[in-house]
Amino acid sequence: MRPLDDVAIVDLTRLLPGAFATLMLADMGARVIKVEDPRGGDTIRQFPPFVDGESVYHRVLNRNKQSVAVDLRSARGLAVLHALLPKADVLVEGFRPHVARRLGVSAPQLRDGRPRLIHCSITGFGQGGPYAERAGHDVNYMALAGLLDVARASPTEAPKMPRMFVADIGGGAMSAVTGILAALFARERTGVGSAVDVSMHEGALSWLTAPAAAVLAGGSQMTGDLPTTGQAACYNIYETADGRHVALGALEPKFWARFCARIERPDFIPLQFASGAEQDRVHRLVTQVMRSRTRDEWLADFDDADACLTPVYTVGEALEDPHVRARAAVERSGSQRFIRPPVRFGGGTGPFPREFQPAPALGADTDEVLESCGIDAATRAQLRDGEIIA
Repeated sequence: MRPLDDVAIVDLTRLLPGAFATLMLADMGARVIKVEDPRGGDTIRQFPPFVDGESVYHRVLNRNKQSVAVDLRSARGLAVLHALLPKADVLVEGFRPHVARRLGVSAPQLRDGRPRLIHCSITGFGQGGPYAERAGHDVNYMALAGLLDVARASPTEAPKMPRMFVADIGGGAMSAVTGILAALFARERTGVGSAVDVSMHEGALSWLTAPAAAVLAGGSQMTGDLPTTGQAACYNIYETADGRHVALGALEPKFWARFCARIERPDFIPLQFASGAEQDRVHRLVTQVMRSRTRDEWLADFDDADACLTPVYTVGEALEDPHVRARAAVERSGSQRFIRPPVRFGGGTGPFPREFQPAPALGADTDEVLESCGIDAATRAQLRDGEIIA
């Protein structure tokens, strides 16, 4: 029994945020019906790189889902969607508010007469406010939320392009999963669904809670003085003799003391949170020390030190880490590997919580799903002739 067995989700989203959200729900047992445009499907199918003619992003984001190809721009296509809803617990969409209303898939339109339906909208700026109808992507939400500023190593450094989709995944997908699960729990108690409004911009903004703590608490802008933003020697990244890097997270005094003892510089211990030139001096000297040995030599020396020193892995190394292998956090199905969901139930480290199904071809499940909703073969043939389904 998986946590979301018997939960049915209709997914109208495109690209990363919605796909990652419904992937997490599918991995927990939900049946996810991905409704796609017959004229090419989810745009992510066209994004390189490709393996065997298939986008790698589609492969990893849409496993364990079904694909139904329906043209929602037409009245007949919208009627097909309405035929899916009686069996759906959740509908997820990612259109800007005016587009959702035009297509007839906004929360008021779909929840009318369906009190148990949970409607989750994942948008850039939410359902209201002056930016609600603006287009945007991850880099825009991060820029507006101040996260690109926080990521700078110093106030004088120019903002850099992020290599991770923080707003899309952290602000959008994770917030959507949290909201959907909370709405499902509330429905168990009340019998009534709800409209879940997820703003990726506000999701990214929420990540400022720690960096903006001084400002939020009524103080001044002090982001650059935090010990976790690259200014402190105890919490930093260091190059080693072989050009590799290690990450030091000795934030608590006990870890910093162990680190200083192991590098034979006990005089640094009382200077952990020194400021200004004194902190710069400690950082400079630790940098010199760390360049005296290779990465693996340092790791071997610190293996039993419990000082929060780890290697900075490449992606390939991260997937092959001994702990990852022991936990079966990355599993294989045929030639493809996939990352297990990070939430486990019962403390198990066993097999993937459901049988692995590869990402579906566009419209692969149209007939099966529509048949189960009472749309017979003759009607489906007419819809195909009219290019409403594929």
